[in-house]
Parts: sequence; C-alpha cells; structure tokens
Amino acid sequence: MLDLGARRIEGRINRVATETVQTNARVVRNVKRREGHGLVVQNRKQEVTRELARHFAFDVSVGLRGKRKSLPFRYLYDSAGSKLFEQICLQPEYYPTRTEASILAKFSPMIAQLLNNRAISVIELGSGKSTKTKILLEQFKAMAKEVVYFPIDISDAILHETAVSLTTELGINVIAIPAEYSKGIKKANKIISKSRIFPRKLILFLGSSIGNFEPREAAAFLRMIRETMKEGDVLLIGFDLHKDRRMLDAAYNDKNGITARFNLNLLERINMELQGQFDVDKFAHIAFYNEKLRRIEMHLVSKEDQNIYIAYLDKFFHFERGETIHTENSYKYDMHQIKDIAKGSGLILKDRFMDEKKWFCLALFIQDDCYQKR
Repeated sequence: MLDLGARRIEGRINRVATETVQTNARVVRNVKRREGHGLVVQNRKQEVTRELARHFAFDVSVGLRGKRKSLPFRYLYDSAGSKLFEQICLQPEYYPTRTEASILAKFSPMIAQLLNNRAISVIELGSGKSTKTKILLEQFKAMAKEVVYFPIDISDAILHETAVSLTTELGINVIAIPAEYSKGIKKANKIISKSRIFPRKLILFLGSSIGNFEPREAAAFLRMIRETMKEGDVLLIGFDLHKDRRMLDAAYNDKNGITARFNLNLLERINMELQGQFDVDKFAHIAFYNEKLRRIEMHLVSKEDQNIYIAYLDKFFHFERGETIHTENSYKYDMHQIKDIAKGSGLILKDRFMDEKKWFCLALFIQDDCYQKR
C-alpha cells in the first residue's frame, strides 16, 4: 500500500501525463502502471524526427567538406551505436565503466546522505541503460527516499526498455525523456515545476561524457546546467583522469573490435538516414592518445582515394587515401582542471569520490551564489 505522500505524488505524475497527452498526443503515448507506481515514457513516433534529420544532414554536409573532415560525436549514438557502446563498456580494456561503477558502489551511501531530503528528483543526461545509476537508485530506496527519475537520452528504444525495467525492479516513478541534453533538462525542470513533484534535484552526467566536449564547450555546457539549478540542487559528473597512455590507447582499441564497429556505424547511419553510399569496408577505425592536447582522438580513415555520393544532400564528397573523419575526442582531466572548469561555470566542487588507483573521479558540484556571468 502507498502512503498518503506517495499517493499525492502519483496523482501529480498522472495529471502531468494526462495533460501532456491532451496537448501533444504524439509526444506521450505510453503510460504504464505497476503496484501504484508510475511510468511515463515521452515517446516520438520515429527515432529520427524530421528536425533531427535536418540537423544531421546539415552537420554531415558541413563536416565532410574540405581536408579536415569531422562530425559531432553525438551522431555516434543512434540505436545501433548505443547498443554497441553498451558492449564496449563490457570489454576488459575499457576501464571507465567498471571503475565508475565501483566508486558508486563504495560511495553511494555517502552521496545519498549528502542529499538529506526525504524526496528527490534525479535527472540523468545521456542515461543509456542506467546500469550505474541503478546503484544510486537502489541506495535511495534502501534509505526510504522517494524518487522520481528522469532519464534523458536520444534513443527511444533504450529509454523505454530502461524505464520499464527500473519501474518493475525498483518500483520507482520514471519519466523518460527522449531528447538532447539541453532540451531534455529543460523539459524535466518544466515537469518538476508544473507538477510540484520533488523540487530538490540531483543531476547526473556519468560515464566521463564531459570529456567528449572541447574545453570551452564543456564550460558552456556546465553553465547551461547551472542555470537550471536552484538552491539545494547538486550535480554529479564523472571525469576520466590522466593515466598511462598505453592504458588509454588500449581502452579505445579493444581486441574484439567493438569500438571499431561503433565508430564505423556512423557511416552506416549516414547510408541509412541520408541515403549515403559509403562502402564501410573502405574505411578503418583508428584511435590514439594525443599527448599535446591530452585527449583520445577517434577517426575513420579512408583506405583509398574515393568519391562518396549522399543522395539526401545530392552531393559527392572526395576522400584521399589516408584522409580521416574526426569523430570523437575524450579529454582526460586532473583535479586542478576540474576545479578550474567548475569555477568558470559558476559551480563549486563540494566533494569528490575516487577509486584507489585514482583512475576516475566522481565530482559533486553545487551552485556558486557569488558567480557573475562574464
């Protein structure tokens, strides 16, 4: 049986879902119930909407021009790419996932105690299957905290699977939002404000995804998050720390070739969504640690001179042998850099949690009330 507080929360979530369905039937189409707990999955009809397709086409058109070809890393994570990344996380060479999970397992009681509210809204950016987040959610449940979880991801399929799983296993309220980061967090805040669910927020950005941004972009991204935070909110971010380059190179060149398939899948996506004519066998995955810039770089290298036609754009793109498409960076941080990026983003590093080998850091931030926008 649910207590009165839980019934009220459930009622609020139901009203939000009902109102959203009435105003935009295409957005919310799944409302499932289990033992009085709520699951709301805000779902698109198609994984690639027209708007996203236009953005993708524009970025491909611009990114494949000229000699220094590149594409935004976010396009690696379509449905197939997201599934491949889940496999990457299981590879023995890929230390970040298991290291971060061990930190959460060890310090989740301490993190939960820092959030001394009985009820909390948890917003996660780039949630994927929420495997590591489940460690925190289980800790909240063990401490009898009421939770509404907002996973935000661009993959509808993974979001729905994850939301159903968490609702079934943990009996918590889940509102899944298929969107990019900025739109997703704004939508989650709107729901929280409109329904008065739990105003205190824990915002999660795990998996060292912050390293995919250029340093200036990372600071701007954190400022965007800060602007959504209110007094009492906290932000937990995963940072991959500097270490031996041999370990870094191995992590992005696993022996089973999963990272290579993940990278090459971007060409498959262009073929499928933009009617491209890439022969994937004529490209190869390369990843290496750039000592000067202190980052892992991932590229797709052309094995021969070739011209690629993309029908959606009605354009040919020329590749010389050895020419690459720069697809992703993964910057590595030290504690000095973490403090600097926090300071420049209007945040204060409140606490940090690391593994014994200091390979990885979970940094907990709060707002800096004295911060002035520059």
